[in-house]
Amino acid sequence: MPPQNAQAAFLNLLASTYARYGVEIEALPPTGMRIPIPGHDPLAIDYADTVSEVLGHPPELHSEFAEQIVFGMLRQLRSRGVPVGTHYPPLSTDLGRNALLSAFSERGIRAHFDFPDSLVVTMSDGTGIRQNVQDLLASLEGADEGTASKAAADFVASFEERARQVTSRQAPPRETLRSRLYPETAFPEGVMERLLTRPFAAGVVETVVADSPESMRPLNRGELSDLGLTEEQAFAQAVEGSLSEPVEVSRMNAGDVPIVHIGSEGGFYVNARLHELARHLGETEHGALVVFPSPPVVMAHVLGTAHPIQAMETLQGITERFVADTDKPVTDKLFWWRPGTTENGLPRLSEVRVEVDHETRSVSLHTADQEFGPLLQSLM
Repeated sequence: MPPQNAQAAFLNLLASTYARYGVEIEALPPTGMRIPIPGHDPLAIDYADTVSEVLGHPPELHSEFAEQIVFGMLRQLRSRGVPVGTHYPPLSTDLGRNALLSAFSERGIRAHFDFPDSLVVTMSDGTGIRQNVQDLLASLEGADEGTASKAAADFVASFEERARQVTSRQAPPRETLRSRLYPETAFPEGVMERLLTRPFAAGVVETVVADSPESMRPLNRGELSDLGLTEEQAFAQAVEGSLSEPVEVSRMNAGDVPIVHIGSEGGFYVNARLHELARHLGETEHGALVVFPSPPVVMAHVLGTAHPIQAMETLQGITERFVADTDKPVTDKLFWWRPGTTENGLPRLSEVRVEVDHETRSVSLHTADQEFGPLLQSLM
């Protein structure tokens, strides 16, 4: 084949390979291509030297070369967060990522990386679940093949169990329903939409779970019809169930700040007490500062019973320590609670935060609630 024809044949092969992986290039004769970049100017590349090198190899290897060229470009762009093409293809020497893909494949599950640390798993119903695997990959750096394969297999087994719980269609008894708080980041992307959850406070969702002696699992929205409940009824049943769980209420002082502590050793549903917090606090003309750093604890300070800035600093420090010491934190945020409920029947919780520079004696208040600042000023 004449050199010009061989060059044209490989460039056509390269263009069709780009297209197969979701990139429609524009030819820039004689040997150039323009690649569209979302949100940016297109990228122009001259493949003259690459073509010359490839044509020095047997034609039966050209398809493999074209694929590796395309994969290299997808890796380069997606490593920078640019969503070009179908996926992020790991290098053949990338032990951790390839071990994960192989482990899913061995279980008959389709999976691919869309970005270096983001794994997308396709469920049997076609739903894609995105999972951040940065920590797992970091733990496998420098590992041997056997260690990587075992860690990947363990990860897939854990993933399958969580997916099984989410997709289970066997309706649990109504009396097993409980309300539990989770951080918004607790579930892989694509999973939360399938669960019975609702926004509860900044960065926190309330989830209906089924609690049995064998397991505790989030309730799938598809199970509502089997239970004969509406979404509102399911949440009401779950909150009622959580409130039936025993708790211990005590009063303590952290320095000069009185705190009401509501807890249950090993409990998962103490946070539900936020639905009836007034019952535990007594008179609360100005509301209370509350934190709920982990499932078995809620702490509150009734505003007006101590200096409010000192109270905010104290509770912020307490909740940060709690979150650091627990393996299943809910939130390290501080909230202003007021009696009554929102139009959705949820506790009235506004995120608040204070920063104090004790050297300059300056105070910075952070909140989106326009009523909190004037209230704070009136209590000082």
